[in-house]
Amino acid sequence: MSAKRDKRKKAEKKIQNNIKNSQAKELSQIEIQNGLQKLFDPLKLTAPKSINHDIKIFCKTISDFDPFFVHIEPEPWSRQSCCDLNIHEYIKMNDGKIICGYKIWYNKPNYMEAERHAIWFKDGIYKDISFNSDGEENILFIPDVLKNQNTLEENKSRIRWGKDTKTKQLIKAQENMEKMMPMQQMSNEESWNTMLTYEQWESGKRMSNIQIGNS
Repeated sequence: MSAKRDKRKKAEKKIQNNIKNSQAKELSQIEIQNGLQKLFDPLKLTAPKSINHDIKIFCKTISDFDPFFVHIEPEPWSRQSCCDLNIHEYIKMNDGKIICGYKIWYNKPNYMEAERHAIWFKDGIYKDISFNSDGEENILFIPDVLKNQNTLEENKSRIRWGKDTKTKQLIKAQENMEKMMPMQQMSNEESWNTMLTYEQWESGKRMSNIQIGNS
C-alpha cells in the first residue's frame, strides 16, 4: 500500500508541476531583454570551478561520458573560434587525435550552456590549445557520444539548460531570435585566414593594459 501511495503522490506532483508551468506568466519584452542580459553576462557566465549535481544532470542529457576539466594551453598560431582547425593543425605536428564535444558555461544556479568544442588527445593526455577571449584558463569539457567525436559537424552548436521556469522562457526567447537571425558561417579557409591568432590577441591585450595604465 505504501508503494502505491508514494507512486500516486509522485503522479499528482507531476501533474501539479505541469499545470504550474503551463500557467507561468508570459514575460514582457523588457523582462526578456533584461533577463537575457543577466543570463549571458560574461562576468557571470563562466567555466564552473567544480562539478555539482545540476552539472551532472545537464551533462547526462548530452552523452554518457563524464565531464572533466582541461587546462588551456594555446599555441601562438592558434586561431580564435577555430578549435577544430587548431586541433587538426596540431595533429600534423604532434600526431594524436581530435575529441569533439562541448565546453560547459555556468551562470549559477539557474543557467548552463554547452558550447561546441574540440580538444586534442594522445597517450592519456587531453589538451585544449584554443584560447578563450575572456581569458579563462580552464574549461569543463564533456565528449560527445562516440559516433560524433571525430568532427564538429555532427555536434549541435550550443545546448542550453534552465533550472527554473523563467530561465526556460528566456532560453526559448533567445533561440527564437536566433532562428530569425541565423549567423553566417565562414568556410574553414576564410576562418583560418581572418580570425585572430593567440599571439595577436595577446599583443592586443598587452597594448590595452598599457593604455589603461597610462590614462
